Amino acid sequence: MEAIRQNPAELFRIVNIGVGGFAVAGGIGSLINHSFSSIIIGIYEVLIGALIIFLEIRAPTEEHKALVHKYASFMHSFIGRGVFYLLLGVLMLNYYTILYVCGTVVGFVGLAYIGLNFVQMFEAPSTMQPPNTDPESQPVWQGPTE
Repeated sequence: MEAIRQNPAELFRIVNIGVGGFAVAGGIGSLINHSFSSIIIGIYEVLIGALIIFLEIRAPTEEHKALVHKYASFMHSFIGRGVFYLLLGVLMLNYYTILYVCGTVVGFVGLAYIGLNFVQMFEAPSTMQPPNTDPESQPVWQGPTE
């Protein structure tokens, strides 16, 4: 608990791991309902949740940061991650009570991250920091500057 007070970035990492866990749980819950759309959404939620957990547990290398920055650069800002979590939470609001709980928690964390973008009280954890400037790791929406 003392480490969290001294370094609030650790709290963000714990919250992101929790969001990944809720996404995996929501994905498994979506897989229980046997319709085509719920299976596709369930697979998406499980994969995204596992990816979020993986990115938060391991210390990010520059290669990992460059890949995330190239294909999902929105994960490097509070507002981008917040909108992504909010949309992920809305996808979970289906069928069963456990899905409503998981979707509400993930959506609430998304709203909190969106709010943190405007307050700017905390520095983002190392897993949310963009890589060093590398011309090969441009975000998806930016083309070459040549």
